[in-house]
Amino acid sequence: MSCDRRFSDLLLEWHANNFRSFPWRSKTDPYQILVAEIMLQRTKADQVVPVYEAFVRKFPTVRDLSCATLGQIEEYFARLGLFWRAGLIKRMAEEISEKFDGRIPDDRDRLLSIPAIGDYMADAVLAFAYGKNVPVVDANVCRVIGRVFGLKLEKEARRKAIFREIPARLLPRGKAKEFNWAMIDFASLVCLPRKPLCGKCPLNEICVFAKAVT
Repeated sequence: MSCDRRFSDLLLEWHANNFRSFPWRSKTDPYQILVAEIMLQRTKADQVVPVYEAFVRKFPTVRDLSCATLGQIEEYFARLGLFWRAGLIKRMAEEISEKFDGRIPDDRDRLLSIPAIGDYMADAVLAFAYGKNVPVVDANVCRVIGRVFGLKLEKEARRKAIFREIPARLLPRGKAKEFNWAMIDFASLVCLPRKPLCGKCPLNEICVFAKAVT
């Protein structure tokens, strides 16, 4: 069995028993996925849950959000310390309402044309809302890839092609959601930035970093 296949099999097997349940993970509405991803930036998921749930109740659609006042939106983002994100998400909603008739595109280039949507968020919408076979790569995923495959982790590693190419290669076809969630949860629970739990890691048999430190 190839190392790539072994990586995917071990990770998904681990995740079957370590899946973290969050309200946005049961959604396929691209709008709700976008809201969650914007709130999750630099914020712990557990903190986001109550604010996210209240926010989507108050503004259930893109059009509802586009019609809201900036002050109404700021009320929710201030709770997460993301006050400055309120203006961005309002402009995002206005752009989607005006340019795309309130429908969030399922095309990466069109998603990237919308304010507040970058590479990570576009891929999250494609994978989690539309089920497309794309990797969702942030700094945490880069840390896992860098350690397992022995790559140098530099600042802004996620902008380097290799850190997208490897996850894309590892991604089992038809399992975009499961694989990407597994990567996110694994980085949060095991492959920690400091003091990673190598002794409990399901990937330590194929991980360059683990072999070097044990």
